[in-house]
Amino acid sequence: MVAGDGSLAEKIVGSTTYRKLLAEVVDAAGIEVESEYAEVFARLDSAKIAKAKIDIEELMSILVGNMHLIRQYSLLKFQAFSDEEDEEEYPAGAEPSAGEKSKTLSVGKYSQGFLLTNLIECALAMSGRERLLDYIKLSRIPQAKKYAEKIIKLMKLG
Repeated sequence: MVAGDGSLAEKIVGSTTYRKLLAEVVDAAGIEVESEYAEVFARLDSAKIAKAKIDIEELMSILVGNMHLIRQYSLLKFQAFSDEEDEEEYPAGAEPSAGEKSKTLSVGKYSQGFLLTNLIECALAMSGRERLLDYIKLSRIPQAKKYAEKIIKLMKLG
């Protein structure tokens, strides 16, 4: 697997099964996605696949065999993270005042590869907490243990 090459992600994102699931999630969540899958996002998403240490055949197998689970997880994740205020961490004494706190900006449209992140998280959670936690740490996601537990809970595995 070459992380700098976007072809890994493009193979999955371009598949009929992924496209069908993407359309269902987009419709159910009421979000907009970019019409094109930009090369830069394909490379970043391929790097995620490499960090997950999962091969494309395994991801496709999980996608095909668990579409309902991935759809459900994706919708629950949207709901959970949109309901949750962004928690920013600051060193003691460096917390901003209420007027200085950052405002949530509209992100516009999602990349077509956003569902690939959810697929990777589902695949790793199904194979065990440790593998999921290793991936989250490699991805440098803040509060890795808390995030991993949230994934497990949303998938109703824990």
